[in-house]
Amino acid sequence: MAFPATRHTLIHRLTLRAADSDWREFLNDYWGPICWFARRRGNLQADQAEDVASQVFEAIVKNRLLERWVDAPSAKLRTLICSVTINILANRARVDLGRRRLVREHGGMLDRYGEADAKEPTADSDDAFYAACADQIVQTAVDRLLAEYTAAGKGDYFRVLHGRICDEMTMPQIAEALQLKLTTVENYFRHARERLGEKLRDLVRQHVGRYSPPELAANEFALEWDRLGKWLAHCGGLEQTLRRVQAEGAGTAFRRKPPRLSRASLSESAPRGQAVQEPRPKGNSRPDLPG
Repeated sequence: MAFPATRHTLIHRLTLRAADSDWREFLNDYWGPICWFARRRGNLQADQAEDVASQVFEAIVKNRLLERWVDAPSAKLRTLICSVTINILANRARVDLGRRRLVREHGGMLDRYGEADAKEPTADSDDAFYAACADQIVQTAVDRLLAEYTAAGKGDYFRVLHGRICDEMTMPQIAEALQLKLTTVENYFRHARERLGEKLRDLVRQHVGRYSPPELAANEFALEWDRLGKWLAHCGGLEQTLRRVQAEGAGTAFRRKPPRLSRASLSESAPRGQAVQEPRPKGNSRPDLPG
């Protein structure tokens, strides 16, 4: 689908004269999902996953993949990003596993082994990347809910939610721990659970609004909200997903901030001396959340 001349989505702005704020939005949208996906798929430590995420963004910019995707968006933007990540992980794995042998047999001449065969994301890998995106949305919603309640002096609302879902405490246990009436704890939980759902809806709507033209935004939001609901149901529901995300994130949070990213800030060479072969996304889907 060709973009209308009046379209000014985030991706469209990034292909023109993007402001720093546009790049920050793009990085904030995908830094977390790429880190989670790389960590799970490559069995990496948090700092290693962050290295992969940095290389993904560098490859996207240096190979002008966004411009080429805008010219011929044959697949979801999410699939494009998944493809780049898979290729970088493949490069990393091959170089790590074969470095000693290559140095021994070829005198350290590794340059000609810098490119991996292009790897298209499978349905499983595409689902895995979507799972990372969905987990990031849930975590962001929780973070925003905590900030909202803290600013309003309603920290107990969040403590009740966290205690019930993540710590799997009973309502009487929470009431005793916080020295509150049981009915108050139940009301706090209902309020916090409802607000969490509203935060999720707002995040999906905002994300779709950044990547879809105005005339398609309502339809794209309906599709993505429906997909997120089905994915959460597949994972056991929002509460089970939140419990898993919080447990998995404990001790493995990605602490490094996304790098500053702009064409002017990047050199012409490929990241870390590795050439990343461009992905060739297939299919015929509209861009939706997250992309």
